[in-house]
Amino acid sequence: MKKITVIFSCAAIIGFVACESQEKMEAQSSRKELNHYIDSVRGVTPEYTNNYWVNVDEGYRMRVEKAELAAKEEQEKKDIEKSKADYQELKSKYEANVAKNNEQVALTQKQALRNALFGEGKINTDVNFNWVTAANIKGVYENFVNTVDANKKMYTREDWDEVKFLYEALDTRKNEVEKELPSKDNMKIAKEKIRFASIESIDRPLSKVSENSEAKKQ
Repeated sequence: MKKITVIFSCAAIIGFVACESQEKMEAQSSRKELNHYIDSVRGVTPEYTNNYWVNVDEGYRMRVEKAELAAKEEQEKKDIEKSKADYQELKSKYEANVAKNNEQVALTQKQALRNALFGEGKINTDVNFNWVTAANIKGVYENFVNTVDANKKMYTREDWDEVKFLYEALDTRKNEVEKELPSKDNMKIAKEKIRFASIESIDRPLSKVSENSEAKKQ
């Protein structure tokens, strides 16, 4: 009887040790997988878009949850916390680069809009209209309104905000040179201003409606 008891006790001990060993192996394997994933994220050249990190983050969350479930010892948990900190550092750097990239894209788009409305390089970040004179301002208005009319259906809400800002800046310049303007040019500009007001009153609100509709679909 004692012999049978000893055999069962040994089997239980062996089973416990084997189970404990298996758990340690699983914990070690899951931590290694997590760290390998973070290293791979660190090693690739990322795409600085808003959607790129969504996929990266999904892979990370799956691995970190697996590692946390397998971790039993305090040191294992500390190792995971360090891995999480490493990942967060990578993510923070990425988000900073995304913000920088988005800002650069916005500036490029804004400059392209300004080039279309006034000519290549005429209006830069300083928004200086000194090049607009009584002699050329009629043509500047005509090109501005014609360009708006041609692109009104494609303008976003942000585009319209920029168009309105630039239009008001052009109006300010007109006030500065108005005394030198020939009457016929002044009348032509007045017609262009009416045309612009008509286009803006119809198409600017439509751009907001369109963006709201697109947002609801997402």
